[in-house]
Amino acid sequence: MEQPIPVRIFGAPLVACASSESDAWRKVADWAGRALTRRFGDQITFAYYDLFSQEMDRFPEVLALAQEGKGVVPLIFIGDELLSAGDKISVPAIRRRLEAVGLKAHRWPGVVPDR
Repeated sequence: MEQPIPVRIFGAPLVACASSESDAWRKVADWAGRALTRRFGDQITFAYYDLFSQEMDRFPEVLALAQEGKGVVPLIFIGDELLSAGDKISVPAIRRRLEAVGLKAHRWPGVVPDR
């Protein structure tokens, strides 16, 4: 088997009010990651990162986009390629890109493809 293709989403916590914090990007990204993993299995790896976390030292290309003003969250990368910035987290768009690079979706009995 070839190496799995990394799907990475970079977001940031959104402050909902003075006393609480909403982590909406992480919640949506986690949902998308589960859906993509069900579809593609071990052909992909999925990860979510907060744009302002210490983990970002591992992603200088993402930090450079942010510094240039092009890093509007969420940033979605398929492999090393930026799929979208500042748009919604679209499972169909990510799925289409993964299929375009040759991944085959798992087909489960009784499941209707979402095309």
